[in-house]
Amino acid sequence: MTLLLTVNVHGIGPEAATMPEAELFGRDAHGRYTYRIGLARVLDALRDYGLNATFFWPSSEAQRMPALFERCLKEGHEIASNGRAFEDHAKLGAEENAVIEEAHEILTRLGGAPIGFRSPTGTLSERSIPILQRLGYRYDSSFLDDDAPYALAHHGGAGMVELPISEGLTDATHFRRRVTQDRAEALLAEELVALLGVEGYACLTVHPRADIGIGRAARLPMLERLVKLAAMQGVEPGLCRDEVARASRDLAAQ
Repeated sequence: MTLLLTVNVHGIGPEAATMPEAELFGRDAHGRYTYRIGLARVLDALRDYGLNATFFWPSSEAQRMPALFERCLKEGHEIASNGRAFEDHAKLGAEENAVIEEAHEILTRLGGAPIGFRSPTGTLSERSIPILQRLGYRYDSSFLDDDAPYALAHHGGAGMVELPISEGLTDATHFRRRVTQDRAEALLAEELVALLGVEGYACLTVHPRADIGIGRAARLPMLERLVKLAAMQGVEPGLCRDEVARASRDLAAQ
């Protein structure tokens, strides 16, 4: 059984994708929280809990936080791509190839050559998987269409695996609805236990932002409690790159 710990590194990128940054001053505090304290606090917590995670970095955010990107690498976390700057891949058209390549090149140059991808907006086009496959990616983690990993050969991703995510195991799903922290944790825990019981696979996704994420001091301890809950089910957390190797072997044996 597998629990994947994943972090979507989102600062002001979602807002900057739709309006000039000069107009954001005073309106982007939740995203700036990631830069000032949120991401460092998540990294501190993972270090203190003895955990490693897969960090999905938009290349634009990696360029804003090179020191924290380097810290991710030094502390043994996996670097994966979260696109360039929060573009909607379903609407990029012929530009999509250049966007994915640019993000890949930047992350690689910074020292974290990715083998995994997650759409920054939750959308892909029919071109996305073949582009990623050509660049040597081993997995995608953008879809919600299954509870367990599956092969992407039919989508043009020969040799690639989909590591599906779950809305119920994503902190932003609950905090966007303004639920209390206790209620958010209860919903995450319910989804975690259910998924591990059904498929033996769960992908927990968190954000360092102040609004939709767990970066605040009162929220971070729930991460350790969720990992302990998984341990009670006999599951230790792992990285996406390790899970894709296991899933590939299992799928090939079917």
